[in-house]
Amino acid sequence: MDGFQIDHSGMTRDIVARPGVVQFSADWCPDCQYVNSIWTKFDLLEKVFIFDIGSYSKVDQEMWRANFQEVTGSRNLPTIFVDGKIWATEKEIHDWEDNGILEDKLKIIGLLK
Repeated sequence: MDGFQIDHSGMTRDIVARPGVVQFSADWCPDCQYVNSIWTKFDLLEKVFIFDIGSYSKVDQEMWRANFQEVTGSRNLPTIFVDGKIWATEKEIHDWEDNGILEDKLKIIGLLK
């Protein structure tokens, strides 16, 4: 509806507060696709709740990003949350993978044994 905006801050808080691992994502985002490939590589895709805004209108995508920024301080795609707190973005995932410590990081948050 033109000129009508819903505040999704409460919904954003609920999404971020889900137990376990939550990823704020968009299917068109190359960095999100990279992180999803990591989940697939380690057979973790089903252990991560992915909140994907890629199919929403540009206006709705911007609204969700603004709400995530307001609630968490980050509008970055992807942002990965663990138990309600920012854990990583694609930058950290790349760095951990490049430095050979990604599996250790995934073990620390309980995604790998």
